[in-house]
Amino acid sequence: MTFLDSSVIIDMLEGVEDTVEFVESQDDPYLTSAICVYEVLAGTLGSGETDVSGERQHFGGVHSLEFNEDIALEAARLQDELLTDGERMAVRDLMIAATARSTGDVLVVADADFQTAALESRMQVVNLRKD
Repeated sequence: MTFLDSSVIIDMLEGVEDTVEFVESQDDPYLTSAICVYEVLAGTLGSGETDVSGERQHFGGVHSLEFNEDIALEAARLQDELLTDGERMAVRDLMIAATARSTGDVLVVADADFQTAALESRMQVVNLRKD
């Protein structure tokens, strides 16, 4: 299984070739956080008449995991570990990372939001935009 951040799902929807090739080379099913589902859908909003269920079907092959109390505790543990190392992450990114960490899957991202030494030492993060 492969856990996809919203940045990767957006790249997939936009047909970014390197991202599409990498993701398709990974084991499925593809997982994401319900938070990422919202982040992807947020980019389609604004008409007041957006068919959010229809937009969700554009990445229907990516299975969403709910944020729950166990994952909230994992996010708190992760933030505690990061703070010990002098780092801090945005709450929504922590929630996404904790969801990925709870599954034991690789977190695949396409931005620098998760690019911290402390996080990468605690879980496997593949950044498709890392130079």
